[in-house]
Amino acid sequence: MKNVLLIGSELGKGGAERSISLLSYYLQDHYKVTLCILSGTGRQKYYKTCDDVVFIDPPTHTGAIGKIVAWRYRLKRMKQLKKEKAIDVSVSFLEGPDYVNVLTRGREKLVLSVRGSKVHDGQISGSQGALRKKILIPWLYKKADEIVTVTDALKQELVDHFSIDQKKIKTIYNFYETKVIAEKAMQPLSEDEEKIFSKPVIISSGRLHMQKEFDKLITVFAALKKQVDARLMILGDGDLLESLKQLAVSLGLKYSVWKDRKGFEEADVYFMGFQDNAFKFYRNSKLFALSSSWEGFPNVLAEALICNLPVVTTDCYTGPREILHVTGLETASINHAINTEVGTLLPMLNDINRAKIKLWTEAMQYWLSHPAPPPAAFEQLTRRFTLEEMLQQWKAVINN
Repeated sequence: MKNVLLIGSELGKGGAERSISLLSYYLQDHYKVTLCILSGTGRQKYYKTCDDVVFIDPPTHTGAIGKIVAWRYRLKRMKQLKKEKAIDVSVSFLEGPDYVNVLTRGREKLVLSVRGSKVHDGQISGSQGALRKKILIPWLYKKADEIVTVTDALKQELVDHFSIDQKKIKTIYNFYETKVIAEKAMQPLSEDEEKIFSKPVIISSGRLHMQKEFDKLITVFAALKKQVDARLMILGDGDLLESLKQLAVSLGLKYSVWKDRKGFEEADVYFMGFQDNAFKFYRNSKLFALSSSWEGFPNVLAEALICNLPVVTTDCYTGPREILHVTGLETASINHAINTEVGTLLPMLNDINRAKIKLWTEAMQYWLSHPAPPPAAFEQLTRRFTLEEMLQQWKAVINN
């Protein structure tokens, strides 16, 4: 039985954290699996993991010297771990763990899992961003034996922008526990939660972060609100909560922060914070909205479809096109709406204007006023993300 090491940055609430946690859990039925978490001392698990979880917590230091000390500690400890566990295959998720994986390489097969765009990531900018894109990232990816991307678009990005041999790149979509999602979706709402759904609800989910463009979504919703008496629900935590609250007020919208309430509050926008079970809210909503400027493979979009919830989404790089199976587009981005049987692909909102707001509000009005598509239409798309199919593909990578 092969010894497999999965390397991640943290046990958090995000998509990459979800994917590596669940992958470790299901691979342990076939291999001796160790999940190694590199940063922080947080031990809380938001998702299932394998039994053997190792935390590498560097000594606390500050400043540039502290970062160097922390990195040296991680590298030394990772080399020890690979030797102690006699690792045959090491798989890392996200750029930081990728560097650790490459720099501590022994005789094991080395696999890097690319979860998001390096070209379109708005946080990779300036002189440091240029250094990463032109030197560090190409060097990093060329050191891998195999690279797993979560979309075909990311695979093409590595070939076109970083000159990576496409023969060493494989696309494996994220997988979902569809039965678990269905069961959680059927859990009842609390009495206060039910009152939110006395009006049609548009729901969104994600970190309150610049990537997600929730400020643009709230701006679109304010325009929609003049025509439709609906509510907007946003699931997720983040540093932008205060600015989003202020924006809502400036647009004439009343907001409610769910954790601060003392009972049900009438509001237009509900900031729900992180929810252990998002799916019960999906089941009771009328429409899901993804407003991101960039993604890898947005789990929330796929999960909404698994819950038979219609979607409106930006044509961001990458994910939505492939999840909605929109093919044949020759342009990098669109300036019009593309309707599918279960949702609408729409222009990006990072440079929002009246024309885009009009397209978005028209799409939202359509889905709010029409019956939901039949379950078969959703199942036709989501059957591509089954646990069984994706595990077989990961086993092929490990066994090759």
